[in-house]
Amino acid sequence: MMLKRVHPQTIQTIRKRAEEIISELQINTLPVKIEDVAKKMGLRLTPFAFDDNISGVLVIEEGQGTIGYNQNESRVRRRFTIAHECGHYCLHKDQASMFMDKGLKALFRSTHSGLTEDTQVLEREANTFAAYVLMPDHLLKKEIDKIDFDLGSEDDIKNLARTFDVSSQAMYYRILNSGLLRF
Repeated sequence: MMLKRVHPQTIQTIRKRAEEIISELQINTLPVKIEDVAKKMGLRLTPFAFDDNISGVLVIEEGQGTIGYNQNESRVRRRFTIAHECGHYCLHKDQASMFMDKGLKALFRSTHSGLTEDTQVLEREANTFAAYVLMPDHLLKKEIDKIDFDLGSEDDIKNLARTFDVSSQAMYYRILNSGLLRF
């Protein structure tokens, strides 16, 4: 399979795709049940005992996607991995037949291998999609409005992360990039 030239998608386009899925599935409670989202997208989920350096993989055969995730990683990491692979399926399924996330690096499998500039774009897009699916704007705003939120407060970040069942780091970056806070 030849790698098609990647045309980066805007954050607004990615957010819109994630919001469409959240809206279509009528998700209004937390945490987002990402396994249910994946299944409703037509994806199969399979836990694997991958090596520690592999978080997940998306394999697409005849239009059908299967996500394998590392069953040995923390729950919040597994959730983000599944959401990330859903992002690849939603945004990039016409780009390649396999995506593999190895720790913080990711390999995009086609006739080319390795972390090219195009691969890095796809990985950032899948991460952005995962953040918007796991921490949708309307639910994030609702939770932030419930408290006297302080971006500098580790406790506030940790509490929101627990509510959304994501890592504190994912929550911090999501809020920082959300545009929901006024400085």
